[in-house]
Amino acid sequence: MKFSEIERERWAELQPYLDTALLPLSGLTGKESPYEATAALERLRDALDPIEQAYRGRVVTYPALHYASDDESLAALTDELCERLKRSGFRYCVVVTGESRLRGLTVRNASAVLGPEPETKEAPSELYRSYAKRTIEGMWRGADA
Repeated sequence: MKFSEIERERWAELQPYLDTALLPLSGLTGKESPYEATAALERLRDALDPIEQAYRGRVVTYPALHYASDDESLAALTDELCERLKRSGFRYCVVVTGESRLRGLTVRNASAVLGPEPETKEAPSELYRSYAKRTIEGMWRGADA
């Protein structure tokens, strides 16, 4: 469920079930041409879609984080946002990126960082879907155990 789909009057009712925030991360630098920025956002959409569709009753997708001067700054800002989302009441914060190079970001307050494997022809690949499912469901099972 997208953040914009949640009405103010329903938040208190829905909040106990929506325990996972998805934080999309495009990794744009501002140096991209328009068509490169479009392609990056399409990859991000392709990485988010399977997670949003599979877990609609438990996840809330927040607005994407787009720009930072470098990956280190991006990781620090992402970490801070994950911490804030958790403090606001989400038990989990999952960072989702369309860029395989960002899968390795160190984000201490993220419950997981998910992104596609490099060089895939299909988007999103079945390998990515399976990896995302195992990671998210494992995260939830681990906490429920």
